[in-house]
Amino acid sequence: MGISSYLAHARSIAQVMQQPPHPALRPFIQRFLVVEFPAFHRDAHLPDTSPVAAFSFRGGCRMDGAQWAPLAAFTGLRETLRTHEHCHDHAVLLATFTPVGAAAFLRTSLEEFSGTTADLAGILDRPGELDRLHQQLAGAQNHGRRIALLEDFLLARVRVSAPDPLVTAAVAWFEQGTGVKRIGDLTRYIGLSQSALERRFRKVVGLSPKKFASLVRLRHAVRLRANGADFTAAAHGAGYFDQSHFINDFRRATGSAPDAFFRQAPAD
Repeated sequence: MGISSYLAHARSIAQVMQQPPHPALRPFIQRFLVVEFPAFHRDAHLPDTSPVAAFSFRGGCRMDGAQWAPLAAFTGLRETLRTHEHCHDHAVLLATFTPVGAAAFLRTSLEEFSGTTADLAGILDRPGELDRLHQQLAGAQNHGRRIALLEDFLLARVRVSAPDPLVTAAVAWFEQGTGVKRIGDLTRYIGLSQSALERRFRKVVGLSPKKFASLVRLRHAVRLRANGADFTAAAHGAGYFDQSHFINDFRRATGSAPDAFFRQAPAD
């Protein structure tokens, strides 16, 4: 489901504030979200093409029915559904990266974070600064101030002036149109060998180009379905060969068939 659909659902059970990033961060960050949960709430998140950094400044959240989320957490790209249990009065500030943006802040390959949620205190230099940021976020007078604090924190840590241009072009190529995406066509478009593109893409994005293309296609089909298309139209509109191919991909990602999944509470 797209961000607008998620926000419409989230506002029915939580208080949500959304804000675009500072212009200097726009090549790397899509948006900031502040979400407050006045009561206990479970939600599910479909595989997405954007890594997320989450900074809890009040209460806590349990991930996938198991461990507690770190106060400052980074989630790389995942190919399967993830679930959260938000405790009463949980409040969190989210930074949603562009598909190529998170690499600008991390020294290690994004592939290391594929399918995982990691504690940012173990990733970033000077973890004491994260403790100070947490205290500032908890004590801030309003959400606008919280976002400004996080922007300052990120601006001080951005390591490049722009994301990798070739990987950025490859991501844009995947996101354009709805036809079948062949890696051979992409390598000719980008001007890199398949092995060179694969290494570069995994480092910056966290997945192989083929797996990223599958996520783009799945998200597109979900958006079409959420906007009223039947499953056959959603599958063909997203570039699947047939409806069964879409159903199989969806079942691998979520553990259930799309018709059963969409009868349940919405996911983002």
